[in-house]
Amino acid sequence: MPDPAKLKVFLCHSHKDKHRVYELYQQLQNEGWIQPWLDKEDLTPGDNWELEIPKEVRQSHIVIVCLSPNATDAAGYVHKEIKLALDVADQQPEGAIFLVPLKLEECRVPERLGHLHWVDYFEAGSYARLLKSFKKRAGQVGVSISSVAASHVEKPSVATPKPAPVAPPVRKEAEPKPTPAPTKTEAERLLDEIAAPNTTHQRRMAIGDRLSEIGDPRRGVGLRKDGLPDIAWLAVSPGGRLEVAKQTFEVQPFYIAQYQVTFAQYEAFVQAKDGYQNREWWQGFPKEYQPQALKGQKQMRLNNPRDNVSWYQSVAFGRWLNRYMRGLQLPNPGGGGNQLIVGNNAQVRLPLEREWQWAAQGGAEQRKYPWGVWQESCANTSEAGLKRTTAVGMYPQGAAKCGAMDMSGNLWEWCQNKWEKPDEVAVDESRNSRVLRGGSCYGDQVGAACMFRYGYGLPLDGYFDCGFRLVVSSPIAGL
Repeated sequence: MPDPAKLKVFLCHSHKDKHRVYELYQQLQNEGWIQPWLDKEDLTPGDNWELEIPKEVRQSHIVIVCLSPNATDAAGYVHKEIKLALDVADQQPEGAIFLVPLKLEECRVPERLGHLHWVDYFEAGSYARLLKSFKKRAGQVGVSISSVAASHVEKPSVATPKPAPVAPPVRKEAEPKPTPAPTKTEAERLLDEIAAPNTTHQRRMAIGDRLSEIGDPRRGVGLRKDGLPDIAWLAVSPGGRLEVAKQTFEVQPFYIAQYQVTFAQYEAFVQAKDGYQNREWWQGFPKEYQPQALKGQKQMRLNNPRDNVSWYQSVAFGRWLNRYMRGLQLPNPGGGGNQLIVGNNAQVRLPLEREWQWAAQGGAEQRKYPWGVWQESCANTSEAGLKRTTAVGMYPQGAAKCGAMDMSGNLWEWCQNKWEKPDEVAVDESRNSRVLRGGSCYGDQVGAACMFRYGYGLPLDGYFDCGFRLVVSSPIAGL
């Protein structure tokens, strides 16, 4: 049942935008005084959605109309919801805020909504502006923000003074039994093991395999509730100057994924209706690779990195995820200033080689390996003797300064730029080699060093020892 003490917000949207709208839904829920309504989350099995949705619109204090080309360029139920919301809006008192158009990306605004001031959600500060209108509406309908927020705070107990009791006869009290420690789950016990520096390579491999079987609970390894890859973004800051192939580059602060993209995460792209087979993600590649035939996964475990992928296939995944992450807002990794907003001043993509190296070497610290000096126990290279990948993140003691795992070993990682000309980063049909970094489980410590460049990576080749990770950084023209 709706909570009458909260501001009820209905999210009207196209089903194609559900990933982006779900992020907004979660943000609003976390406010405490807002009760958002989203069909995916709030319709229960067996509900007649054709009856429930109009009922929820009428019971809402405010309706957010999420606009994009998906919503405005095609007929569908979203247009019925807008019409219904407009009819309900006509019944509101003059000056009441009821309908708020929210542009998820640049698009036309339907004529019937043109008289309303909209919010460009892809611009910095848009969420704060949205909350401002919500607070105004809360005042109009009598929702108290402070009292609702306060109800989420646990109040300290205050002891009531009591008269001194008459001392009872002295008797021996039984000693209280110790409270048993809470039992850890199997996954928690396994993760405790990998945190121990003396855990062997074989045991780390076995732990990763077991986590795949029982369900790996770590953030950044699997999928979100909405089916999109769950990426754990880590800030790489401050920036600085870095020399690559005798060229000096300025590296700005950015975000990097904690783990290489996993098999489970890449499969989400493969299985999505507008995923792997959508030619949009393959534009600019040679015609015979639009799309490119996908090789099978060598290590068929959900939490292992996706192997056997080419540069084309890595870029295509990044393009797809960039589309569905559009509107994602992250704090400025350099501190202060404007947020990074995907689709505006930021892009989900492969790292430039200089970004990859800056993250791996700890920036200006210039570590030879992500953790410092070489230690055989810190990475899955040929020295480990496993001759196969492990699940991502099985070597936490080998993490880079920013927290990124497996930047040495496991799989080589594709970078965006060309090997011979690191300043050439755009997509083209040249088939020139793209850079690979970080070494693999089949190579030794030499290739796993932070500064080692591997330049024989033809973009069309899906090597068995190659994978990739992503960054959120400044947009690249031509990508």
